[in-house]
Amino acid sequence: MNSFIILMCLSYHLVACEPQCSKFDYEEKTLAKIIRTEILVEQVMSDIKQLKQQTNDAVTSMERMKTELRESIQSMHAENALKLEEYNNTIMKWKDRLDIKPDVVFLAKDPTTQSPSSTIIFGTTMYDMSQSYDNSSGTFTAPVEGVYAFTAQMCLNVGAYKHIHYAIVANDRQVSNSLTYTKDTRFCNTVQAFVVLDKGQTVHVSALGTSAVPLRQNNANEWCTFSGILIR
Repeated sequence: MNSFIILMCLSYHLVACEPQCSKFDYEEKTLAKIIRTEILVEQVMSDIKQLKQQTNDAVTSMERMKTELRESIQSMHAENALKLEEYNNTIMKWKDRLDIKPDVVFLAKDPTTQSPSSTIIFGTTMYDMSQSYDNSSGTFTAPVEGVYAFTAQMCLNVGAYKHIHYAIVANDRQVSNSLTYTKDTRFCNTVQAFVVLDKGQTVHVSALGTSAVPLRQNNANEWCTFSGILIR
C-alpha cells in the first residue's frame, strides 16, 4: 500500500512538472524570436543608414554637378558674348568697307557776277545727284566722307590784260589755284583738285585777285563752271 502511494506521488509529481518544462520551451523560443527580430531591425537600420548616406552622396554629387553646369553655362555665355562682339566688330568693319555710297556728282555754271571778289557763286545748277551744292552760296558740302575730284573753269572776257587769280578751297585751305590772263583774245583756263573730305566739310571756288570785269558768262561756247564728283 505504501509502495502504491509512493508511486502515485511520483506520477503526480511528474505530471505537475510537465507544464513547467513547456513554459521554458516557449520562453526560449520567444527569446529567440526577439533576438532574431533585433538582429533584423539592426540590419534594416543599417540598410536605412546606408541608403541615407547614399542619398546624401547622390544629392551632394547632383549639387556639385549643378554648380559645375551653371559655371560652365556662364563661361559659355561669356565666351559667346565675346565672340559675338568680335563678329559684330568684324561685320561693322566690312560694312564700312562695303557700304554703298550715294552718287555724288554736280555741275554748276554762270557766275552771278563778272567781277567776283571772294567766293565765286555759280548760279545755275546743271545737275546735282546728291543735292550737295548750294547755288545761293557757291558752296559744296560733302554728304559722305571720301575722295573727291573738283574742277573749276574760268573763261576770260575780251579786253586788254584781263586776268583772274582763283583757287579751289576746301575747309578754308587752298588745294589748287591758278593765275590766268589774256590780251585781246578769248581764253578759258581749268584747274583741278583731289580732296579727301569728311562728311559735312565744304569746298568752294574763291577769287583771290582780278582785273576789272574779267569773266565772261551766259555764253553758248565757253562756260565758267564748278564741278565735283565722289571718286571713292
